[in-house]
Formats: sequence, structure tokens, C-alpha cells
Amino acid sequence: MVTILHIIFNDFADYLRHGREIEFRYEGKDYSITNCHYEWQFCCDTDGTTIKLCAFHEFDVLVEKIRCLEIDGIRIEDIFDKSLGDLDVLDIL
Repeated sequence: MVTILHIIFNDFADYLRHGREIEFRYEGKDYSITNCHYEWQFCCDTDGTTIKLCAFHEFDVLVEKIRCLEIDGIRIEDIFDKSLGDLDVLDIL
């Protein structure tokens, strides 16, 4: 596991394209992008919500879906590229 405090979205996307799972904390909530039962899921681990994204092997689809997902009205891409909000922890698994 690698813990990183700042990363731009393109680097974040490269980790996903290589099948790496990612966990991060943003504005006090824990989020994860994980492979579960051969599909990628985006989870807010704090409140238990899960969004099914795509099959495990669809890495480009995964990146595009993550790029467009929003947390509190802010795209995940912007959270990382513009260092918006309080990004406390980023773990690359």
C-alpha cells in the first residue's frame, strides 16, 4: 500500500488502469474504488452507499465513470486536479 497526500487525476487514472484499488478520505468521509466479484464499485464507506461501475477488465470505462462521478456536487477529477476540499488520505492498494 502506498499513502499519498496529493495526486492529479491523470496519475490517479493510471493506477486504476493497472487494476489498483484506491481509498481516500474527502471532507471527513471515507471512499473507495474496489474490485468486488469481478466488477468495479465506488463506495462511500462512511454511509454504506455503493455504485456499481463496470466489469473488472473495462479499465477505460472505469476511468471515465470515475472522472464524471461527483461528491457533494464536485467531480472527482476536479477534487484531485484542483485540490478542492479536504483530501486527508489517499491509499493506493
